[in-house]
Amino acid sequence: MSRYLLGRVFHMILVLFGISVVVFLMLKLTPGDPAATMLGVQATPQELARVQHAMGLDQPWVVQYGIWLRNVLGGDMGVSYISRKPVAELIRTRFPVTLELTVLALLLAAAIGIPAGIISAARRYSGLDYSITSFALFGVSMPSFWFGILLILLFSLYLRWLPSSGYASMERGLWEHFSHFVLPALSLGLFLSGSLARFTRSSMVDTLAREFIRTGRAKGLSERIVIYRHALKNAMIPTVTVLGLQFGFLMGGAVIIEQVFAFPGVGWLALIAISQRDYPVVMGVVLVVAGIFALANLLVDIAYTWLDPRIRYEGRA
Repeated sequence: MSRYLLGRVFHMILVLFGISVVVFLMLKLTPGDPAATMLGVQATPQELARVQHAMGLDQPWVVQYGIWLRNVLGGDMGVSYISRKPVAELIRTRFPVTLELTVLALLLAAAIGIPAGIISAARRYSGLDYSITSFALFGVSMPSFWFGILLILLFSLYLRWLPSSGYASMERGLWEHFSHFVLPALSLGLFLSGSLARFTRSSMVDTLAREFIRTGRAKGLSERIVIYRHALKNAMIPTVTVLGLQFGFLMGGAVIIEQVFAFPGVGWLALIAISQRDYPVVMGVVLVVAGIFALANLLVDIAYTWLDPRIRYEGRA
């Protein structure tokens, strides 16, 4: 296992390096100049050249990337072109908001999708199975931002039960804090719950058709014990894979939802930075999100050994 973990960490570093190169090149190829964005259209060529030199934008791309990579390896993500604040500080203040939203959406999706998939598999071809399958298809097909707008219209404008946008810290009270998370978490969690329901149902149906399940039933075990003690653990590997991948996806894919609900998270920070050509902030956000995504995949692989003891990573690099 130790060799495998070391190999995975090495691969993670290579992946993060490749992602940073691709994102850096994409930002450089995007039309626009950060210095021109800062100074405005009235800036003279002399002022523009002075600011570009101060920001290091007049150097070759290879040199710019090398300086950025050297600083990152030293623990410095740079300084924002616009706010002049350290990028690490900007991400640190926004990251807990996005992380809390992602965890709440993931828990909500798991609480809905996994039980729905189990029930659907246990009641195959029944009316309940068709209803759950239809719900899963609805969840997968409905764009999260559109569903979020519908939730705002219903619960905020019509019923006036929940706030339509914004963020409240814990200092303003527990209910005030979590009430602002309900609609964004529902918007993100619906899509994932549909995917989880489909994967869980498919995996459970396949597991329930195996020989050890028939043997358990032949021994007189109750259907509840067969499903929850023997079938579920074996069927959870695809579901855990989806959860791990979707965690990284939600961390990076909350950009639109944070925009819809005016949520001051990492996604909104990245969107503003892209519109302002704030390259250090964009690079920092992408690096953090990519690192979380890679770490989530590593944790999923480790979870496999608990779900299925037959899986071993010894001798693999």
